[in-house]
Order: sequence, then C-alpha cells, then structure tokens
Amino acid sequence: MASHAQGVSVITEVGSLLGIETGGRVLVMKVMSLSFAEPREAHRFGTATSTHQSEPLRNLSGLVVGQLRRIDDKVEFVSDSLSTPSLGSEVFPLSRQELAAVLGSESDLSAPIHLGDDLRGGGRLMVGLESLISRHVAVLGSSGQGKSCLTAAVLQQIVKMPTARVVIFDVNGEYEDALPEAYPGQVKITRLGGNTEDAFRIPYYALGRLGLQRLLLPSDKTQRPALTFALEHLNKVKWFNNEGGVGLAADAQASLFDDCRADRVVQANQIISQLRANQPPPGQSWPPMRALGALIADSHAIAPGRNGPERNAFNYGNVSPLITRVMRFVEDPMFRDVVDVVGGAGSGAPLDWRREATSLVDRIFGGAEVDWKVHIVDLRRVSHDLTPFVLGSILELYSYELFRRGQENKIETLLVLEEAHHYLRQMGTGEEAANNSLAYERLAKEGRKFGLALWLSTQRPSEISPTVLAQCNNWISFRLTSEKDLNAIQAASEWADRRDVKRIAGLARQNAIAFGGSFQMATLIRAATADPRPRSEDGRFDTWNDLPDPDFDDGFGE
Repeated sequence: MASHAQGVSVITEVGSLLGIETGGRVLVMKVMSLSFAEPREAHRFGTATSTHQSEPLRNLSGLVVGQLRRIDDKVEFVSDSLSTPSLGSEVFPLSRQELAAVLGSESDLSAPIHLGDDLRGGGRLMVGLESLISRHVAVLGSSGQGKSCLTAAVLQQIVKMPTARVVIFDVNGEYEDALPEAYPGQVKITRLGGNTEDAFRIPYYALGRLGLQRLLLPSDKTQRPALTFALEHLNKVKWFNNEGGVGLAADAQASLFDDCRADRVVQANQIISQLRANQPPPGQSWPPMRALGALIADSHAIAPGRNGPERNAFNYGNVSPLITRVMRFVEDPMFRDVVDVVGGAGSGAPLDWRREATSLVDRIFGGAEVDWKVHIVDLRRVSHDLTPFVLGSILELYSYELFRRGQENKIETLLVLEEAHHYLRQMGTGEEAANNSLAYERLAKEGRKFGLALWLSTQRPSEISPTVLAQCNNWISFRLTSEKDLNAIQAASEWADRRDVKRIAGLARQNAIAFGGSFQMATLIRAATADPRPRSEDGRFDTWNDLPDPDFDDGFGE
C-alpha cells in the first residue's frame, strides 16, 4: 500500500501502474510479477538493518510501457517501451489525472465510449468511437463471461448519437431486451423465419447469383458452370407443376427436367440453345427454387448421340450432387421456414437479379436513408447447421453491394456479428474453401474503406477464419481456457503480449483484457454493464428449492 495526496493506492498487484521519476520526465511502469523474500535472504549482504526481519519483503518486477509529459497544464501519455529508468529512481503510484491520461480521458475524445473500469488503478477506460471500431473489434470469451453485456453497453452508448447506424446479427435473440425498450422508435427488429405477422422470409431469388453460389457450394470444374448458366437464365423460364419440369415463359408444357429422362430431348436442346443465345425475354415471375435443378441438369447432360441429342448419363452424374443439394434445401422444412422457395413476382419487372439483391440488402442493412439507428436481425429460428449457408449468402450479397457503391457513396455502418464462429469459418478444403470464404474475408480486409466496421463476438476464435481474425485491430478478451483459442489470439493479433494472453485463462467473470491499436497498453478491466441487460443471464436453478404454493395440487394427494 502507498499513501499519497489523493489517498491510498494498491501498488503491489500484477497490472498496477507506477510512476518512475527520472529527472524531467516520468516513466510509467506496469507491474508484471511480484515475489516475497525472507528477510535473511534480502539482508544477507548487510544492505539493511535487522529491524524489519520479522516482515517479508515484497519485490516487484515490471516493464516500462510509456512516459508522461505535461503540456500546458495537461498530462499526455506517450507509448514507449525503449526508455530505461536510471538506478536509484523513486517509484510512486500515479495520480488520478496521470492515470486518466494513460487510459484515455473523456474530455479529449469527440465520441467517447466507456468500455469498463481499470481493475488496478480504478480509472475509466475510455476510447474514441472511430478509433475503436474503424478497423474492426473482436470480443472473445467463453459462454457467460460478459461478451453480450459489454456489447449491449457499448451499443447503448452509440444509439444516443444522432446519426448512428448499427446492424446486429442476433443469433440467440439476446438484444431485444437491451435496446428497443430503452430507446423506443430508434430500434427496428426483423425476425427471420416463422409464420408470425412480423416475420420475414428471404425470397430465394433475392440471394442473387453470388448468394446462391455461396449457398449451394458447387465444385469448380463442372458444377459451377452449370449453376452459373441456371442462375443467369432462371428469370426466363417458368415451372410446370403437373409435369415437374421447366419451359420457356411462352411454352405450353415442360421440356427441361432434373432426372435425366428421355422425354422431349429435342425440345429441351432447342430451349438450351435459345437460352445460350440469350433470345427468350424475361418472364413475369420467378419460378420456384426447384426449377434450378432442371436448368442445371439439361444444360450439362444433353449431348450429341447416334440419333440426335440425348441426355447423357455420364454428364448427368457430374452435376447430380448439385441437383441433390438444391432439392435438399427445397425439401428442408427448417430452410423453408427462413427462405421462401416458392418464387413470385419479385420487386418489379423485368425480372432482374441485381434489383432483387439490392432490395434485400436495403431491407437488412438499409439504404441511403433509414428511420432507425439500430436494426436487430433476430436469427433464433435459423438452425445452426443452416447458419453458415444463409448468413454467408447475405454477407456475400452485402459485400457485392458495398463494393459496387464505391468509396464515394459509402454509408458508415457498424455490423455486429454475434456468435461469429457459426458462419465466419472456412467450409471445404483447398480452392473450394478459398471460394467460399471470399466474401467475408473481403469485408474484413477492405470493408473499412467503404464505411463498414465489424464487431465480432465469439466463444471460439480458433474456429473463425484466420484472415478475418487478423484484420481486427482492437481486442477485448474475457476468460478463455482452450489452448487452441489462446494460440489463435496470439497468432492473429500483433498487439497480443504472450504474458497477457496467458492471463486470459484465469480471468474472473466480467473481467477482460483490452488491447490493440486504440489502447495505450493492454489493460485489465471490469467490463461495462448494460442497463437494461440483454437476454443472456444464467438459468435460475436455485428456484428448484423454493417452497411450493400451499394451494398447489401435485396430483399425489399429499
């Protein structure tokens, strides 16, 4: 303990900050370790009297992390790990003003965000909004450690800003309690899936060519060209339900089928030839999603035979796995609950992929003008096995629209990705994995130039694409115990000191280490608490022991 003009400070804990007077400047030292020595060992060479032999001596080891300088009655902190104090320098605890300079002063920031309170010095950790999110943030930690509560606390500060724009992919439906009730009229909620009045199901054709390719994961050699052909010409055909096939908008019967049958091969070949020549006009409505199978099959399976064109079984075998994937999604009730596979008129005539994609992006991320500050996309009804496909497709579309707008038309947006390990992960191997991860990796690498800031929240950083993780400039890590996850942090962040990473496994609940380009140094904090809190509290199992209502009949006659 050390007493000074502002009271008493604890200076003998790991992480404490001390000042070192070195003649004209003050160096800031961070305590890295402490040890206790027996008096007889410390005084063995007669360097002190024996009056203190009944008490152990406490030895501190630390690193210089920067220096304080005073400019016009204002204390500023400069990060510096190269300076060395002179022997015999005096060490003292920092004052509140000096500590505020190290952690960030609210008065010096145009849009201050409170992340938490420093556990060692007692100051508030304040960061400017632009500095915090402009180059992406990663919030890490095991379940129940405080990730959602910190995220909600930050969003509650952002929503008070006049022109904020935040989109939240809320996988577990946690944020509805934390935001709409406190800020009525400024928060929009879209419930993805279901049959309620406020539910929204994504039209499959709104996912566009890029989104559907992401969804169906075609192989490069044969399946991708066949799927590309089907997507390019889907707006020119119609579905004949009685025959289970596809024809042109002006046809009276189906000629294209997905099962390699021998019927109407000549007519099917003629239709494919017309489509390749881009002759048929667009139809009036989008066919159901299962129509993709017929276009995929006959665009690749029809080949010259002895007696004219025929559906070649070998060629069909190359694309049949892709057709099976189409039908698997069409017949999956959990997929149909989230994605509308029936088809329809779309957003206008003539039918156009780009218009549909833009309409969906505006529906979720907003256009040039919006009447909300925070848009919560409730994803509770999206099953976890479909999450990487559905959300990956949406991010694929958003990536395309973002880069199409260009930097001159950028709209500053904070995209909060909850439980990001479910969908920001590699799928497949080799070239397939590279193709599937292109969209969200481009968002992470180049999105900031187009006004996009990412806030990634995850329990398993080791399962997220390393490319995405490495693009995060600021990190707030709650307790993680997996060696694999800790190694992922160490590998991805240039700011991660090995000693600080090791401390992550021993953090108490709601405590976190904040480090990165926007922080003067790694800081141990008690994370800010949202009010009201998100819907992420633990189960109340103690209520099992509550006394039952005396008037309750349990059916056992007792």
